[in-house]
Amino acid sequence: MRVFPLKDAPLVLLSLIFFIWGLITVSSNSLIPYYKEAFGLDYKMAMLFPMAFFITRVTVSLPTSFVMAKIGYKRTLKYCLLWCVLGCLVMAYLVRSQDLVLTLLGILLMASGLSAIQVVSSPYVSLLSTPDKSVIRQSIATASNSIGTVLGPLVLSAVVVIATSYQIDSTAEQVSILFLLIALFFLGLLVFFQRIDVPDIKPKQLTGFWRGLLTLLKNRPFLKLALVLLLYIGVEVSFGTFTITYLADDKYGGLGLISATQVIAAYWVFMFIGRLLFAKFGHRLNSHTLFLCSCLVAIAISIVALLFDHLWSGYLMLMVGLCNSTLYPIIYAQALQAAGKQSSQGAAVLIMCSIGGIVLPFVQASLIDAFTLSMSYVAPALAYIGMVVLYWSVVKHQDKSIA
Repeated sequence: MRVFPLKDAPLVLLSLIFFIWGLITVSSNSLIPYYKEAFGLDYKMAMLFPMAFFITRVTVSLPTSFVMAKIGYKRTLKYCLLWCVLGCLVMAYLVRSQDLVLTLLGILLMASGLSAIQVVSSPYVSLLSTPDKSVIRQSIATASNSIGTVLGPLVLSAVVVIATSYQIDSTAEQVSILFLLIALFFLGLLVFFQRIDVPDIKPKQLTGFWRGLLTLLKNRPFLKLALVLLLYIGVEVSFGTFTITYLADDKYGGLGLISATQVIAAYWVFMFIGRLLFAKFGHRLNSHTLFLCSCLVAIAISIVALLFDHLWSGYLMLMVGLCNSTLYPIIYAQALQAAGKQSSQGAAVLIMCSIGGIVLPFVQASLIDAFTLSMSYVAPALAYIGMVVLYWSVVKHQDKSIA
């Protein structure tokens, strides 16, 4: 029996999914400095944790997209919600072992479900609306994602404080509690899914799945935009991770790890505010110009971080969240449009671009180990420059904005 007749209930469901994966992603990133200290790792080895998290975008995305093309978005979404429930429960169990390998295995299993549900929900948001509203609806969903990213460090801190008050001092047990709560949230989403009318969509393709994938891989505009998205994910994760280290390090911010973890929430607050403003006023702006301006400001901030070793440089880096706020919906909507009839394959490839969350942070971590933390910010600066060059090579011949 359907008890939620709300017209936009599917968008509410998908926005809640965007919310929880934002919370999980940022919570996982915020745990990296703690893992580094707990296991005595250098910066490069500490990147094993985001590697375990983001590698699932590559291993899971295409199989999920194939299933989605066969059985439709609705049934795939249902199975992905169930997968997320089970994955979070397994993560909660394995992390208690306090073993590096088992912890990484738990992250892999949990992140696999999260990757699968992203493959379904990201294009679902756009496809449930008319083309002229897809960017705005995508922005609403990503604004929900931003709420999750803002609350991620705060929820993590709250779990630690409350658990400590009950004499639960082990980081492993505290993380286990966090993922038990997330599993309950996914279970609630599964119940909500069963109680609403979610339109089913099956990709309308003239070619088979794998043939369509090969066709897509010959689509140069799409591939360029996919690379732009890969670089974007990289800079988002890099700033969300290493700004904590910058603010905490005595040589730079000197705030200490706990305070820095709380302050980093401002980075995600700025991203949330930017996405809300874009959802409200985005239709009045030229998306291409906004993309260019955002990247140029982020490049300038990266150069400041490169040249100056001060606390105010760390605070300034929080403003990169505002620069990044509009980039994802612009890039994603443009790339999905470029994918054309190969929408399901395109969704899979775009989710796989989250591998940028491994590549660029690893490059920056290597620069930290080889040089200094401030010198490492040459990596995101070059990444933003690459984004501008690639994006503009695709859109320079278009007469109007995608918005």
